[in-house]
Amino acid sequence: MAPASAVTLSTQCNVLLRAAAVTVDYPGVRALERVSLDFRASEIHAIVGENGAGKSTLMQVLSGAREPTEGNVVRDGVAVRFSRPSDAIRHGIAMVHQELNLVETLSVAQNISLGREPTRCCGLLIDRARQHNRARDLLAALGSEVNPTQKISKLSIAQAQCVEIAKCIATDARVLIFDEPTAALGASESARLLALLRQLRGEGRAILFVSHHLDEVIAVADRVSVLRDGRLVNAFERDHNGVLRGSDRSQADEGTLARAMVGRELGSIYPCKGHATNAGVAIELVNFGARGRSRDLSLAVRAGEIVGVAGLIGSGRTESAEAIVGLRDRDGVVRIGGHAVRFASVRAAMRGSVVYVSEDRKSKGLHTSLSSRVNMTLPSLDATTHFGGLWVDDKAQRAVTARWIRALEIRCAKPEQPIAALSGGNQQKVALARWLETKPKVLIIDEPTRGVDVGAKAEIYAIIARLAGEGLACIVISSELPELIGIAHRVIVMRGGTIAGELSREQLAATDCEERIMRLASGVMQLKESA
Repeated sequence: MAPASAVTLSTQCNVLLRAAAVTVDYPGVRALERVSLDFRASEIHAIVGENGAGKSTLMQVLSGAREPTEGNVVRDGVAVRFSRPSDAIRHGIAMVHQELNLVETLSVAQNISLGREPTRCCGLLIDRARQHNRARDLLAALGSEVNPTQKISKLSIAQAQCVEIAKCIATDARVLIFDEPTAALGASESARLLALLRQLRGEGRAILFVSHHLDEVIAVADRVSVLRDGRLVNAFERDHNGVLRGSDRSQADEGTLARAMVGRELGSIYPCKGHATNAGVAIELVNFGARGRSRDLSLAVRAGEIVGVAGLIGSGRTESAEAIVGLRDRDGVVRIGGHAVRFASVRAAMRGSVVYVSEDRKSKGLHTSLSSRVNMTLPSLDATTHFGGLWVDDKAQRAVTARWIRALEIRCAKPEQPIAALSGGNQQKVALARWLETKPKVLIIDEPTRGVDVGAKAEIYAIIARLAGEGLACIVISSELPELIGIAHRVIVMRGGTIAGELSREQLAATDCEERIMRLASGVMQLKESA
């Protein structure tokens, strides 16, 4: 691979957008250092890098959400300065944010056309029919069956992500920025989105695509730029034969991109699975279900066991987990250590030694405006306060924070800074640490590596394996099948709100296990066939 100083990008006409020597400084941290990139019409340009490499910061600069400390944004050959995202939209630049940017009290259709509502009667009235039909057509292109009249607050994170994407496409912008657009989507929705990106490219638009899914990058990108520690360090471009090659002309694959991202060789990101446990049952579900969303779930998880839960979007995985910890109404029985329990709240579940790490760490898992110290100690606040919570023991909180930073290798320069300043992988570790501090016996973790780079994924997998080795019962819900196959002792597959089948440890070692899971999840294979 070429060193940073040797990176060059071929110059072509039709450059719609350019980052010219862009530098961004945060207090005590340089997020980007003199990054220069061209984004061309009829091209999908992927940006990859570890969490904290500067990808999202660059996208924020290009979309008007942040002004550069130095350097310029150039649109159609003219230097422009955006003070807010609306400035970028007026210049034909729209962005799908990694974190959802929707108005929860409005409907799907209203969000998609917000600020660009179709009107009638000389502009006096909003044309609701056109608004609804436009939203329906855009969502259909993404394979989404979300009702355009539904309130955003009622949607799952995956459904809301489809709305966010449709909202961006509805702008008819010439430059479209997608920051981790498939992080919340299942395999079929992701495939439809990638097909749509190709279609948008064919319309002459410039597509900026940020993703940690390197297989997606290799499948659709015409060019790939690699950021590391805020600098552009490598570039790859698809040749006339359709092969993605580096500056040394070697063919790029997932391993090549991963090494460029982290600056070193990567072995297997999955830890060795421990031996099957003979410990007692930590949690048992009997004819359990989230009322209206899942049913007839019977499952026992032993101490020290990692059980994966697979399924397509809408299969009821997340809703069932939420029902266990009291976030939804439930039917059936939950037993902890052999005793039937009914948790009325997350706090009650925590006191019963069961914790749930949400798939939506920003909205439901963390308080992003608060510090790492406060976030880590909120669930266990009783242990670091005195006089009924009237006095917070700052020294004790700092000690707890320092212990978890060391234990989980959290890269956090200043624990007093808002947690929004941390990379996605480190935020996920904080979300995990805050619940581990309560000393649970059962950990339910939903989409543990969503929006996390390959290096941080390996670290999180190692943490989960270590926790299981220490006797924690772990239930891991994930849309990434290689993830479940790589870390779980067995995998439960859900479809239509119930269990469609189960794969044992031996079956997970088979070469066709991923196909088998998908067949169960989609209903092609019946329950009796999975035995």
